[in-house]
Amino acid sequence: MRKFQPYMIESFEHLNKTASLEILLRHGKIRAEVVTEDHVFYDENGAPEAVITTISHLRTDDGNPQRPVMFIWNGGPGSATSMLQLECFGPYCVCKDGEEKPVYGLETEQDTILDVCDLVYVDPVGVGYSRLLREEAAPDYFSVDGDARSVAFAIADWLKKHSRWNSPIYLCGESYGTIRACRVLAELGRDVIHGNRMMLGLPVAGVILIGSSLSLDGASGRIFEPALELLTAALPSMAATHWYHNLQGQCDRESFLEEAWEFEKRKLIPALFEGDDCPAETVQSLAKELANYTGMEAAYFENTKLHLRSAEDFMIQVVSSKGKRVDLYDSRVTSPLAGTYNPVGDGNMPLSVMNGLLAETLGIDTDRIYYTGNLNMNLVWNYAVEDRRSHMDCLRSAAARMPEMKILAASGLYDLCTLAGNTRYQFSHSGIAPEQITLKEYPGGHGVYSSKEGKRTFLKDVRALICGR
Repeated sequence: MRKFQPYMIESFEHLNKTASLEILLRHGKIRAEVVTEDHVFYDENGAPEAVITTISHLRTDDGNPQRPVMFIWNGGPGSATSMLQLECFGPYCVCKDGEEKPVYGLETEQDTILDVCDLVYVDPVGVGYSRLLREEAAPDYFSVDGDARSVAFAIADWLKKHSRWNSPIYLCGESYGTIRACRVLAELGRDVIHGNRMMLGLPVAGVILIGSSLSLDGASGRIFEPALELLTAALPSMAATHWYHNLQGQCDRESFLEEAWEFEKRKLIPALFEGDDCPAETVQSLAKELANYTGMEAAYFENTKLHLRSAEDFMIQVVSSKGKRVDLYDSRVTSPLAGTYNPVGDGNMPLSVMNGLLAETLGIDTDRIYYTGNLNMNLVWNYAVEDRRSHMDCLRSAAARMPEMKILAASGLYDLCTLAGNTRYQFSHSGIAPEQITLKEYPGGHGVYSSKEGKRTFLKDVRALICGR
């Protein structure tokens, strides 16, 4: 049986569709062209073995043939760009009901950055409309380096097809996509020691990292820095979650989080450094403070000697008095404590909208199904890297080569998967020039755009990065 597509219900036909749009944005009406096209990779005999499909939104009425262009992907690694299309950048986003849950419908995202930057959604081999056409070729695409290399060459192919060699290039990745962004930087670079031996030498103006997973250890599943305890990586997000569910109206969120961060730096970390030598009365005192900042029982931290055994412990305890537990990817969301917990939920509205309304709106006429996720890829993914450099090493090297390149690292306050505390630590130890980095936290989940406030502020910050403000 095939591993990645058990049943073939489609034949491969080259996809190249174009549609014209007129969109009313907050900044006025614009005209755009949407191009959905394949970037095909061939084996040594000239037969197609894989395809990366891009969906490009290109403004056509501003007279600038070299507009900035942003290449956007999600993570997983087996996740498609559907969430970033339908819930973040647009220009069309899924409708929401009164409880902010997605419903079958499309509306214009008036804050889309399409007026200042063209948007190219890139789905790596295996997700979206992109396909692995020959299973024997899987190792060349389902790995850290193979994935990054194929995405880099798809970008080069896109620039060639659209004659955009002189456009400022931006990369945006979410979750595992932040790893992809750093590795694509290496592949696009012209580094004689590391990176792509074809030495493409394509400069990048900016990188947007949403829910950074640059600490991910694929072998162990650990997603935070080895120098950190889980509690120190998670405490800002735990405090934000506790505030959201239990303390709203009693104190200011930002002040509460700053207090928690200062407590961590000044008291908690020194005590953890002492380990078993930390006096019992100090452990007891700090456990009470941790209870104040996390909503967990002080006895838990006394028993663990100020450690957090797992994020699951916090997810279960913080609102247990209400008979609920919080969600991993957005801790504002709760589910019954006694029920079966499914971190990805049961519904998949993006699947319906991408294959239905959005495909119709964008003129995408194909017999391919747009797959919003393919976890078959994750099961065989090779996390080993060829050059033994860390993902942060790649980002730091690119920042040093391109001192004008800007980095926006965006974390969700209510994300218990890629932790804001870890991102703070990682970038404060990155060795990248501070003037190149903007480190921001937004009131959203794993996708920082999952709240109206977070999305509005995030898009404003991305616009400022592109426009140089």
